[in-house]
Amino acid sequence: MTEEALMAAVPGQSLTDYPKNYPWERSPEIVDPNEAVKYHIDRVSDESIIDNVLDVLEFGVPAKILSEAMMSGAVASGIHSIDVSLIVEPIVRDFIMKAADMAGVEYKETFKPDEMTMAERASLFNDAVASTPKGERNKGFELVKEAAESMKEEPVEEPTEEEPKGLMAR
Repeated sequence: MTEEALMAAVPGQSLTDYPKNYPWERSPEIVDPNEAVKYHIDRVSDESIIDNVLDVLEFGVPAKILSEAMMSGAVASGIHSIDVSLIVEPIVRDFIMKAADMAGVEYKETFKPDEMTMAERASLFNDAVASTPKGERNKGFELVKEAAESMKEEPVEEPTEEEPKGLMAR
């Protein structure tokens, strides 16, 4: 067995832990989608953040992947719920793409369906974060790093085809 398998949660472990121990177990800070849009756009509009966002887009990370990773990070931090992130993500993505257009940055909106595996996409994102010079690691770097970490943690589900069982299996 690998060490990672041994570090996994035991089934039912969350039932023995203290309630509301993690941000995603508490009520979100923002429940209104309009407020969530304002929160994300204000955050991305900050000069120290937008330069890192544009660098990541220029490195090859698509706008959709970046905005989805930002939404995952906000859900994990307890900022808003998953439902709100599904509503807000296209608007934040459009804002990021408009900012890239205004800055003259070439970018991809999304990956083609079979262009890369999830692991390769996460690796590209992490490479983009690692390429940031140490002198430029500010609030924007922290936002992009948080987004890259949420991308890395997303589980990859392999489609499995179940074999028929029982009397009618033939």
